[in-house]
Amino acid sequence: MTNRAKELETAARDIDPASLEAAKAAMDINCREYLRWADLFSSRLETIEPEKLHQFARALSLTLLGHLPTRPSTCPFCIQYGNDRSCKGCGYAATHGRCDADDSAFSLFIESFQELGRSIYQDTDAGRLHVASMQAKEILSGVLQASRELTVRFQEDIPSLSALQLMGRKHAYISGMVRMLPVSLFSENVQKDFSILQDRLRGYW
Repeated sequence: MTNRAKELETAARDIDPASLEAAKAAMDINCREYLRWADLFSSRLETIEPEKLHQFARALSLTLLGHLPTRPSTCPFCIQYGNDRSCKGCGYAATHGRCDADDSAFSLFIESFQELGRSIYQDTDAGRLHVASMQAKEILSGVLQASRELTVRFQEDIPSLSALQLMGRKHAYISGMVRMLPVSLFSENVQKDFSILQDRLRGYW
């Protein structure tokens, strides 16, 4: 076991069952909500007119990002050590820096996460869709199918995971879902922010 692996194991060791279960419940809600939206998007994709595909891609991408487990309610560390405890004793803070510090792993991640969402939201020029409509639909269909499958697998795994395993699977799930975003349908600004987020995700856990 590497030193980093030992640090992460130690960080997660003191998470109590109540905090762990609360985080799991919140993640399960996120998964169920995303699956509901993914089914809705899937049912509408075939009937979307070509000039609306860019708007569809933006809406899908923002929905995907919005249902990832990035909020404090999905973090067993925040649940256990936040609020009245002010992060005192938090293993995540000890290994990654306090989440409210400008240079902490979470702050750097969430800053780039929000910036990517902002870039996608502001990417309103339909002319930026530089692929044929049939190809765009294939890309979007692939995103919906793959993200749905990944979410189902993550949701199925959640109940049996320890705190350490949950953080690892959460990290992998967020990273996998982000990689599925249809960034080829957006501007260079979006693609740049996408690359920054991918880089910063490596330090998230």
